[in-house]
Amino acid sequence: MIFKGKIATWWYIVIAVLNGVAIASLIYQIWSGNLSLAFILNLAVFLLFDLYFVPVLFKNEVTVTKKLVTIKFGLLTKEIPIQDIRCVKKMKVYSASFAASFERIGIESYSLTDVYVSLEDNEAFVKELMRKNRKIKYLI
Repeated sequence: MIFKGKIATWWYIVIAVLNGVAIASLIYQIWSGNLSLAFILNLAVFLLFDLYFVPVLFKNEVTVTKKLVTIKFGLLTKEIPIQDIRCVKKMKVYSASFAASFERIGIESYSLTDVYVSLEDNEAFVKELMRKNRKIKYLI
């Protein structure tokens, strides 16, 4: 079963602001005739940010199969065996994660890996996980 990831408005704003700054910097550097190494490095940094932020708009989903939870977040992919999941809980965490929204679900596994995802239908996702593995604890 595939669950679509949630993308908050702030994600779009970050992309727009970063690209706006990059374009403004490019225009300023060209008009001032100052195409230096710093300009190339700034452009490379903005391109790296876009490589992280933009693909999330097209590939942001969690797939639950019989044995695995596969998280696809832009260019990143993570797999967690369902039998290794010990706890699922609602969270408001602002750390880096596989989520483009602050309404997140934390997935804790026995392999000491915590993963945070943000989905459009968190309840259906939790029900599907608990149907596959009844030992999973759900904390609200």
